[in-house]
Amino acid sequence: MTSRPPPSQKLNPLAAAKGQKLTCELTGKPATIVVSYFGVPYNYSDRPTLELDWNGIKGKIAQLLVPLRQPPSVIPSVEEREKQEANVRKSKLALIDVCRMESTKFLVHGDFELSIPGAVQALRFSLDVYGAGKIELVPCYLLLAEANLGLGRHKQAEEYLSLANWSILKNPDCSNRTKSQLYRNFGKLYASQGKHEEALRQLANDVYFSSLQVGPEHIETAGGYYYLATVFYLQHRLDCALAMCDKVVDVWFKHVSALLDSRRLRPGQEPPEPLGESQLMDGLQTLTKIVALREESMGPDHITTGEALYTVSLVYWYAKDNQRALQLMEKAYLIYYYELGEESPRTQELVASLLAAGGTLPDAASLLPPPPAGGGD
Repeated sequence: MTSRPPPSQKLNPLAAAKGQKLTCELTGKPATIVVSYFGVPYNYSDRPTLELDWNGIKGKIAQLLVPLRQPPSVIPSVEEREKQEANVRKSKLALIDVCRMESTKFLVHGDFELSIPGAVQALRFSLDVYGAGKIELVPCYLLLAEANLGLGRHKQAEEYLSLANWSILKNPDCSNRTKSQLYRNFGKLYASQGKHEEALRQLANDVYFSSLQVGPEHIETAGGYYYLATVFYLQHRLDCALAMCDKVVDVWFKHVSALLDSRRLRPGQEPPEPLGESQLMDGLQTLTKIVALREESMGPDHITTGEALYTVSLVYWYAKDNQRALQLMEKAYLIYYYELGEESPRTQELVASLLAAGGTLPDAASLLPPPPAGGGD
């Protein structure tokens, strides 16, 4: 939901001190307007940029920025100065988390333009706190790279990925998760540029490092399998694409089933972590695309289409969207009924889920296709 920021005024270039350049808060371009948030002035290149920054992040943190934007008071005591600097650092660290969280939220919902201001602000504070080239900057670079990829700005995305890569090369002991995320974004970039073989190499690295971090059967790693599937599909290697999709559906089915029913856990197996909002959105988007791919390539009534429908229905059920979950479960049930039979253990398992979610069994027999015209006696 967007809102309108306070009114802006035309910037008077004569108000700047000699040698001072008035630049845009978000883009760094020459500023032409100024706006005041809680008594603190902010310069922007134009009104649309101001509104983007306000709705992306400033509207949520402008009041928190007031102490950081004011000139530091003169404190003669070294001890008091150190205490003040520690408080400023603590505030910036907290704001880094807030800004990254807001940027991620917009990114997950496909609001790529709105995700940029939070990532820019987080990067600015990260540079202040950690300095250039530090590994702590990488999450901000990856957010900016992914947002620009979503907007089709390949050059900017590649620049941010190169900065992230440079930081990782300087800090080889960084986590395997960070390396996985870097390679995944490089893979997505090369895929969008038509460099399919290079994309596959990068995505293979993504899956490798994600497997080291969380294991090959984890939903984080499943994201790498999905992007491999998309590249194989672009290469018209349908068998490979479908095999990767099979893996994604299998991983998600096991994960969400264990969340919904602890009895599915093997002896000694730890229950999976609850799904966060970004994981839920990612899972729903990925599985929905796999349903569409399977409907197109295998047919809407193929058992693999039914499996994908059932899996995505479980994710909706976990997200407490029972209406959507039941719609998809009923579609999956009809496929299972005709392809596997009413007595199949897999059909019975789906029936149990459907009833537990508050649904009722559709009358599959009444939905049998009519006999062909002109059939014999």
